[in-house]
Amino acid sequence: MDSTGTPEPKTNSLQPGGTVLLEELLEDSPRTDFLDPQLVIFNLLAGIVALFGLFLNNVAVIIGAMVISPLLEPIYAGTVFLANGAFRKFLQHMRVVLVLVFLLIIASAAITWVLSIFLPLAITPEISSRLIQQEISAILAVLLGITAIFAHKRGFVSSVTGIGIAVALVPPAVVTGIIIVLLPTRLFDALSLTLNNIFGLYAGMLIAILALGAGPRSELKKKLTRKNVYIMLACVAGLLMIIGLSIAVLRSRV
Repeated sequence: MDSTGTPEPKTNSLQPGGTVLLEELLEDSPRTDFLDPQLVIFNLLAGIVALFGLFLNNVAVIIGAMVISPLLEPIYAGTVFLANGAFRKFLQHMRVVLVLVFLLIIASAAITWVLSIFLPLAITPEISSRLIQQEISAILAVLLGITAIFAHKRGFVSSVTGIGIAVALVPPAVVTGIIIVLLPTRLFDALSLTLNNIFGLYAGMLIAILALGAGPRSELKKKLTRKNVYIMLACVAGLLMIIGLSIAVLRSRV
């Protein structure tokens, strides 16, 4: 309200030139900077469903695992905090992502080892497909990272779910656990795909945030601070370089 008690008109978050205030994205970011039981349970359930879908070579079951996976949210929230210069919050979210992925790998390896005692397990086409096509997967992850920011910005929850389905963060992590037991010589292939998808999402989201003009602003010009732009560009370049190096290493092993 103003001094006369009259309600002030709602300010449009779109600033001149089409820039978007980062606070708007922060309002939508979930609390995924710590591990709570519900997050861990959802993660493990998604992994178990994906594991059986991979061994059954059943795409529908694998898609079901992607829908219930919580992995996309801490990646999104962490990226938004990174763009805002809150590096500690970013590291907290990244730690959650890495722990959840590690739990998926360990749980998948343990379940695969137990099942292998009683059943003959085979490398199905759905499993083997996640050991190849690294370049396409990396490009797709970057594009989906860009889409995730715009989907959150516009409130398209179904679109974000679709991103989680398409980028397939859970199946590659589960395949990594399976490969540890059944085909350890291909461990690096499976693990690199998992990490490349994660890094690609981070890079794509940072690109989208830069495109939206979201980030800490200087008080005088109301523009993104040059330092923050440089930091985000450096992060994007570093992530893409890591992805490129891992793909190059895989090519040299073929």
